[in-house]
Amino acid sequence: NFAIETGLERVAKHLGLDRVEVRARNLVRKDEFPWKIPPGSIYDSGDFHAVLDGIIKTSNWDDLIARRDALRAKGRLAGVGIATCLEPGGGNNIFEFLFNPKLEITTFVESVLMKVEPTGAITAVMCTTTSGQGHETLVSTIAGEELERDPDTIRVLHGDSLEALPTRSPVASRMAIVLGTATSKAARDIKSKMITIAAHDLGVEKDQIEYADGEFTVRGNPASKLTWAEICHIAHKQFHRMPPGHELGLQAYAVQQVPGAGGLPDENNEVPLYPCFSFQAHVPLVEIDPDTGKVKVHDYFIGHDCGTAINPDIVRGMIIGGVAHGIGAALYEKFEYDAGGQLLAGTFVDYLLPSAHEIPPVVDSEHCTPSPLTSLGQKGSGEGGYLGAPAAIASAVNDALAPFDIEINELPIRARDIEAALYEKTR
Repeated sequence: NFAIETGLERVAKHLGLDRVEVRARNLVRKDEFPWKIPPGSIYDSGDFHAVLDGIIKTSNWDDLIARRDALRAKGRLAGVGIATCLEPGGGNNIFEFLFNPKLEITTFVESVLMKVEPTGAITAVMCTTTSGQGHETLVSTIAGEELERDPDTIRVLHGDSLEALPTRSPVASRMAIVLGTATSKAARDIKSKMITIAAHDLGVEKDQIEYADGEFTVRGNPASKLTWAEICHIAHKQFHRMPPGHELGLQAYAVQQVPGAGGLPDENNEVPLYPCFSFQAHVPLVEIDPDTGKVKVHDYFIGHDCGTAINPDIVRGMIIGGVAHGIGAALYEKFEYDAGGQLLAGTFVDYLLPSAHEIPPVVDSEHCTPSPLTSLGQKGSGEGGYLGAPAAIASAVNDALAPFDIEINELPIRARDIEAALYEKTR
């Protein structure tokens, strides 16, 4: 993304065009989706121009440029940056295939086991390992949405090695896409079984049952109904009221493959690497100390579209955390070695990381273009903040240095590099 965005900056400069306009001209339009790219991946959905236009409005772009110019008028080095980026999500089996083609691995799944107890309580079991991404919240929220139950009452467990379900790992912004869709499938199976029981007990066809707010009602006859608790009691305790041949209890097991994945490269060596594509647009305002070269990020704005946000708070947290990591990649973090190959950044004294003092307030604006490939239209959102931030910060730094005709095209942009470049231009 850094290379692409740097190239777009140069195109704008060379042609004398506005940086935002150059990006807008090169974005896929909403009516052009799905959009296939040469390696085989297909952009599932999006409204890239809406995200770009949205961040221009959210950041008050013209006012931001005016703030930059006001700082420059006072002799300070200020710059406004912009970057857009795709966030591919889902991943698929082809990565395993590329590691070892002879194995021909084509499975890349997540699984959910869901049960409704005699008490009516819902338990969902997943076997992926969470490390702060909120997988438990993802599962309980989607199960609650599908079954119209309070997510806070849904118990989510991690399967142990004895009862492990097929799983891959939480990589490639894939859990909302794959685990989330598996959760929807299991919940919908549970609901279908409950509707079947209700239809049999009430003496109507299955398609005559309507479900809402925990009640199974015969269409057109609101007095003829069964509650959630009554269905659970029948399923677990009253065999004589069960449909013939219907299994006792309420349990469902769903395994979800990555949408569109599961194949090997075709005769043209094309294969979809990811099923879903989120989109972000970043706008930061920075100021550079002309004496030391230190960069201060004053403000940061990001517009993002990850389809249906299952939990907006988790999405916002990942976006802001990603921006923080991106600022680190842009300005601080680097593994440095001496001529003999000795690592010079082996501790956090030498390997620089941004702290809370270096991270500005982040203002985000949300957009929603649902994916047609997932259960609720969700896409990935775990990496977009990080993917676009380095390019956006570099854009802002180079904008601040533009009056000196300085362009820095390597990351990280260390203070010493800026100081040296300014010294060469002003000595």
